[in-house]
Amino acid sequence: MHRYLLSILFVVFITELINSILVYNNRSIRIPFNVSIVFHDILWILALKENISSKKAANITLCLFALFSIINFIVIEIVNAYNYYTFVFGALLYVILFIYESYRKLREENLMYFLSNNYLLLFAPVYFFFGMGLLLGFKPLEVTGKILFGQVTLYVFIVNIVCIAYYSLINIYIYREKNNYK
Repeated sequence: MHRYLLSILFVVFITELINSILVYNNRSIRIPFNVSIVFHDILWILALKENISSKKAANITLCLFALFSIINFIVIEIVNAYNYYTFVFGALLYVILFIYESYRKLREENLMYFLSNNYLLLFAPVYFFFGMGLLLGFKPLEVTGKILFGQVTLYVFIVNIVCIAYYSLINIYIYREKNNYK
């Protein structure tokens, strides 16, 4: 699990660094953003795969996502646009796989699984995927630009709440893991 978490955090860090440099130089951030979405989702699905019993379902999910990402990048939303559908599709696949595994563990009455540190980490992207998926799923309606109060748009409001929950759960996981190794 540690290697996937470090890889995810590395991808996010590098993406933010590259995007900051590009924005500073008035360049488009679409390609790094799109590539980051693919790696981010794939790494979370791989982390989930490591902790579930149905490896076949996880492999099928990975193949579907990779295939859709390539098709979306080349044909549907192309390189010149943000690949929102890739993110939403990856989020949907992750959440379905997560719910499937959670249901299976519940059916087996393995309640300690839900208190485990790995479950906490695997639950972190559910907040992120759900919040951002709902937001980006309504891209054509331009809902994200609606001002809620002051100069805070719906996009900024949701992103801040989702990221606080997402990174808080990751930090709790890291804190617990650190304490487990003492």
